[in-house]
Amino acid sequence: MRFSPAPPASLRRGTALLEVLLALALFVVAAAIVTSGMSASTDNLDRQRRNTHAANLAATVLAEIQLGIRSTAEAGEQPFAAPFDKLTAELVVTPTETEAGEASGLLRVEVIIRHQESALVRRLAQVIRVPDTSARTAAF
Repeated sequence: MRFSPAPPASLRRGTALLEVLLALALFVVAAAIVTSGMSASTDNLDRQRRNTHAANLAATVLAEIQLGIRSTAEAGEQPFAAPFDKLTAELVVTPTETEAGEASGLLRVEVIIRHQESALVRRLAQVIRVPDTSARTAAF
């Protein structure tokens, strides 16, 4: 039986140092991958939050129009109050017609919500009958 002689002590220390450096490099690579994944996740969460705020604000604007709180005559982009001051709303109002070409008494109202700092644009459209505010104020 033949045994190979043990490697010298300096070679064993060099191998241990190489193993530590390799483990450290693998840890750094894994940490970089996890960090980039968390960054992408945070960006997606922020985008979804802005999109949800825009959808909720568009529904709120339509509800205010239906209740007679907000006028359909507002032109241009209207800013929101804080904490939504980076968002604006624009109304596009189009009267609808019957098949005979007569006025139907309904309006197609499209609310366009834009974010000033990102490329977010959210649109919500609905055909509504605008309430008669003169009849409502006379009842009070």
